[in-house]
This record gives sequence, C-alpha cells and structure tokens, in this order.
Amino acid sequence: MITRIEIDGFKSFENFSIDFSPFSAIVGPNASGKSNLFDAIQLVSQLSKKDIRSALLDLRGEPEELFRKSGSGTREKIKISVELLLPPHGMDPFGTKFQVKAQRLRYEVCLSTRKNSFGDISGMFIDSESCQRIKKSADTSNFVRALGKQISYGGNISDFLTTQSDERGGPTFKIRQDGPNKSGKPRIIPAHEASQSALSTIASAEFPHLYAVKNFLSNISFLEINAHNARRESDRFQTKYMLPDASNLSAVLARIKEDTSTEDKPEGNLADISQGLSRLIPPARRVISVTSIDKREYSFEIEMADNNRFSSRVISDGTLRLLSLITCLYDPVRFGLLCFEEPENGVHEGRIGALVEALREATAEVVEDYVQILINTHSPALMASLEDSEVIAADVVSRVIGGRSEKSTRMRREPSPQGTLLKPEDRLTRFEIERLLRSGSDAA
Repeated sequence: MITRIEIDGFKSFENFSIDFSPFSAIVGPNASGKSNLFDAIQLVSQLSKKDIRSALLDLRGEPEELFRKSGSGTREKIKISVELLLPPHGMDPFGTKFQVKAQRLRYEVCLSTRKNSFGDISGMFIDSESCQRIKKSADTSNFVRALGKQISYGGNISDFLTTQSDERGGPTFKIRQDGPNKSGKPRIIPAHEASQSALSTIASAEFPHLYAVKNFLSNISFLEINAHNARRESDRFQTKYMLPDASNLSAVLARIKEDTSTEDKPEGNLADISQGLSRLIPPARRVISVTSIDKREYSFEIEMADNNRFSSRVISDGTLRLLSLITCLYDPVRFGLLCFEEPENGVHEGRIGALVEALREATAEVVEDYVQILINTHSPALMASLEDSEVIAADVVSRVIGGRSEKSTRMRREPSPQGTLLKPEDRLTRFEIERLLRSGSDAA
C-alpha cells in the first residue's frame, strides 16, 4: 500500500505531496492533474522492473514531455518518493518464503536528463535511488498509526539501498545484504548514467525487503477499461491477468473459474463475481465463462433474471465496465494497489452509489495483502457517494515565482464541514469541491 507520494519535476507537479488511505478518490475537473498522478505512480511501477527506455514507452506522451515545463524552462530532474506499507510475509518466484521485518519503507528514485549541444534531451538515467525504513516515531500516516501493534517497524535495521560515491567520486548504488544468514559485503553497482534502477535488478528473496518493494511496485494495476475491447474473445495464449483495457476479460474469467472450482462450488469464484455484479445490476443473475469446443478461445455470457442469456457482443458498455471491475475485486490473486480511471464512465447514475460501496468494501478488511484502490473522477454524482475521508480534491494553482506566474497541480484531503473557518489552501468544503467540478475552473 502507498500511504504517501511526493513528486517534483514531473508534468504538472512541483514540490507536491499527498497522503493516501486504503480507498481514496482524486476528485477534480479536467486538466487538474488527476491522470498525471496516476502517470507518476505508473512511472515508479515501470522503473521497478524495466530499463528507463522501456518504462517511458508505456507512459502517455513523449519522454521529454514528462519533465515539468515552466516559464524558467524545462526541469532536468524528476524525483518521486513513495512511503509503503508492505505485507509481513511473501514468496519469491523460486518458492523461497521471506519475512519483512520493517513493513514501513520509503523508496525514492530520481531521473535525470542528458542534453546535447542544441539543448535537446539526448538521454536519461537514474541519478539517485534509496530505500530506508520509516521509524515508528516518524510515521505520519493516520491509517497506519491506527493499526498499532499490527505493524512491524524493524528495530534498528539500517538503509537497504543508498546512492554513494566511490573512491573516484563516481556514483554507485549500495545494496545491503539483509536476507537470512546474510552478513557479507553489500552489493555495489556502478551508477554512472545508469540506464535502469537498482531496484529492477533485485530478483529474489536474497534481499527480502527490496524484493518486497519491487514486488509491490511492479504489480500495481491500472484500469482504463475499454468496453469495445472487453467484448473480445480471448485466445488460449492470452495473458490471464487483467490488462489495463480489460481486453482479456474472457481469459481472466476462465482462469478464475478453473483455479477456484471445487466439487461443492463448481463455478468457484465466478459465483462470487455473479453475486457482485447482481448487486450493481439487479437483473443480472449469472456470469458464464464459455470455452470453445477445441479449447482455443474463451468468451463469456450473462444470464438475466428471466433466464435469457446475452453474449459479450451485445452487453452494454456500462455492464462490461462493471463486470471488469468486479472481476478485479473478486480475483483471488488480487494484490496491492489498483488505480482506476473514471469508474463512472458508461455507468447509469443510479448505480454509482452501489459502485462506490463495492470499491469501499474491497478495501475495508485489513488483511496482510492490504488491498488499496485509488480512483479519479470529475463526476459530481460519484463525489456525492463518497465519504469525506475518501476525498482528495484536485485543482490547478498559480504561483508567482521569479516574477513569473506558474501553474501546478494542488491536491487537498478531506472536505471540511460547511462554515468551518479553515485555511482554503489546506481544505475545501464539499460545496466548493462540487462547484469546482461543475465549473471546470482552474482555481479554487
């Protein structure tokens, strides 16, 4: 779980920070930076498992467009920090189980550019990187502090990853040995114009804390459901873990049924998905996974209360979006953080309250995997279904720096009660947030 993120130099962010709870909704008008926040999270996720070039290809926009532009020019560095709450136990790809003694960690990565003689970006590299435990006395997360003794802070464990200088003054990544029975010299990686992060080199529980950080970040899920793609049949070689656009929904449903089916419950978790969909769309009674006779393709149908069945080809866009979401929530292998762009799209306004309740319930039970959901929206109807503690209001603020007016994204948590005399730069009333959504204004 990400409990806090700090961003500087990325797109519309400058010296930005915001705290998250298990279920948080970024609420604001278009062009206020909601999607940019998801892009920053995605950048950290991609850098945890890929080289810089590959990581940037998965983001919206050209690489040079990621660096903040202002009246004083283009920033040369992007710095992103995340504070994490990690599960206490895990297993690496080789079946080795490990324990995370320090569940509260802070990971930072700084990306820098190299420019040619014309001032254009000719290359990018990891400038610095670190991972250190958060001491209990320094933990500012209200959610984590409320968990109390459930959280392990790791005693006097030292930093797991630092950026230092070698004897020649060149940068190096220092990775401390922290696995069971490990007390040898740290791993040193030369970091001069590093083309990938040190974290991306961690492959096993030999470094349990760093592996846990990489495992969490690299498995963050991003949903931007495309109903047209979700209708498609899936071939047998399609990945069976949900893609961002839900284009492999048929394969995911087939995998869930196959993996969870028992003699007493032949539909497995597919029955739970059916029940979840019925809560949002009462006439829907059953989701049916269909495998072709030659077992080369998967598809699905929905059975209604009148026993009529409808194939994915004729199901409405809103129903497909809700089914894709419910499938993610009821997937037994769900893990960590789900970022969901504008969940209200294509959904009848009368069902938005039930949709929000389903998202809230998915994160309500505190278990070891700490399921977390972040959504963004500009819908007043969805805003009306949110509790104050779930709201993060986003807008654009103008500041005068060096005689120039510069705009950047601002986000504020938890609306204050109407009439409370609080500084508007810290919190807004619900009325002000709703007015901001309806007007689409750039400033609060």
